[in-house]
Amino acid sequence: MSNKNRSKSKQITVSSVLIIIVIALWNAFMGDGTDTTANQPVIDDTEVVVENDSSGSSSESSDAALAPTTPKKKPTKVPAAGGKFAADSGFLVDKDGFSFENYGNDTGVSNLKANDMQRLFGDDVCTRIKDGKCTLTSPARQWMKEINEAMDGGHCEGMAVASLHMFHKIEDPNTFGAATTNELPFDGNTSLQQEIAYWWATQSTEPTMSNMITGKPSDILKLLSASLGQGQNANVFYTIGIYMADGSGGHAVTPVSITDLGNGKTGLNIYDNNWPNELRTIEVDLKEETWSYQASINPDEESSLYTGDQLEITPSAPRLQPQECDFCGGKNGLKSTKTFIVSTVGDVVADRDVKGSTYFETPDGKRIGYIDGELINEIEGASVRVFKSAPTLWDEKGQPIFRIPDGISVTLKMNNDPQYQYSVSAFDNGKVVAIDKLALSATKKSEIYFGNTIKSLKIKSAVKTSPDIFVGDEKNANLKGSATQISNVDISEDGEFDVFFDEETDQFSLDGDVDGDFDLDVIISDEEGDYAYSADDIGIESEVDVAFDIDAIDSEDDSMDFQYDYNDDGEFETQTDVQDNNTSVESDSAAYNDLTDY
Repeated sequence: MSNKNRSKSKQITVSSVLIIIVIALWNAFMGDGTDTTANQPVIDDTEVVVENDSSGSSSESSDAALAPTTPKKKPTKVPAAGGKFAADSGFLVDKDGFSFENYGNDTGVSNLKANDMQRLFGDDVCTRIKDGKCTLTSPARQWMKEINEAMDGGHCEGMAVASLHMFHKIEDPNTFGAATTNELPFDGNTSLQQEIAYWWATQSTEPTMSNMITGKPSDILKLLSASLGQGQNANVFYTIGIYMADGSGGHAVTPVSITDLGNGKTGLNIYDNNWPNELRTIEVDLKEETWSYQASINPDEESSLYTGDQLEITPSAPRLQPQECDFCGGKNGLKSTKTFIVSTVGDVVADRDVKGSTYFETPDGKRIGYIDGELINEIEGASVRVFKSAPTLWDEKGQPIFRIPDGISVTLKMNNDPQYQYSVSAFDNGKVVAIDKLALSATKKSEIYFGNTIKSLKIKSAVKTSPDIFVGDEKNANLKGSATQISNVDISEDGEFDVFFDEETDQFSLDGDVDGDFDLDVIISDEEGDYAYSADDIGIESEVDVAFDIDAIDSEDDSMDFQYDYNDDGEFETQTDVQDNNTSVESDSAAYNDLTDY
């Protein structure tokens, strides 16, 4: 999540009454009879970028909620970096933090399931609900797959949020097996693991994303001080996001207390889920408006020095609301935005020679994305973030998420390290299109044209490649959900391949510089159940249009007609009937995504 490009937030001016209260309380906490002006945070009447986190309360009550109060009992713990407490929530890392370290997708770890998706977005993610069980639409399954894979870089966001919610009594640790957060077991505790995954996912959804607050350290400390000073009963509370200087390597932690370190330095004490049972400190220089923290984004990675001149905090109230859906066609969908997730396939070495470029470009030349590793955004209303837990920008553990307004045609242009393969998933109103196992050149750009809606694509490849192409439709014209994967398409160097899906007729059209065969897997879902069609080695020739109609599949063991237009005149000269091969769809196919396991 690059700190160079943030979603816009509402702005309010901190009232003079609140400023007086905050200054007085800072003096009360830090005063010892000597002049401490140089040691106090700078608090003035400047605008602070904040978002209303009142969950329906008035703006007056929201301002009051930000005012810190003296804790009922004096803190007994020792500040992590010495100095005097300026604000303390009472959160104890060896009681209210988890006893286990941040983790990736190790064997046996449970992430998002269908019930979690239904909880996040509502029933719109379900093709059907039978006996209380939600069967996900194909766009929902693909989104969940992408999000679950991204958690391999670490579950820091989910752990920071879950521990915060248990401390503030939003959730009860007893629900997950123990009286306190620190006593909760990890191994075999699938309900807790799914809960952590659930909160992790909210960093990529609305309204959570647009409520993230980014600002200079002194302004962020004002808000944290106001919240932490209210202790466990605070009605506005936050997690903290920190990033490397280039915007990569996002990590999430839980604020605990604030201490005055003297000489204009302040300690922001935190529970860092990479370091269980240990109170750690982000050091803030209020004179220079900078911060630094020696940490690691993953306990398996070497400790890294984080520095910056901005901090990010996320209030919890927006996470507690129903989240808006990038891929739903119903009332809970984001109707005005296309979402793209870009990643690499397989394990990636963090330090690589090829920085690469990955950006979207409009017909008039406006761009958003990374060019030679640098972020640009020239498209009004578009945004890009990187998941917190991202060791590198182009690791599958750290996918960037691009959001581009509907109605804007874009072409994705990519060049990157050729020793890896890449994937792109595009989500829109009830639709998903994904390209997997795409080979790239280190210097010459491949292009993928998506148009202004998500239902088709045109690939122009700089190198020879054999990607899998997936198209998922939430509800087609006949009230059926569909998931179609075209696999092992051999595209030559500088070759083109076009896939178009007509959602009104359920017909696919294929065209391009492709000679050979391709494999096809189709899943059709309706209120009654799911049935599959699978066929291998379907012939295709260069400059010959191929069409097939997936609406013909209405039972198991069906056959399908493939039609061929040799003259590009819209008339089909030949037709081939291909029987279902009676084999199950591969479990790693995007068309299936282990349907029964979700």
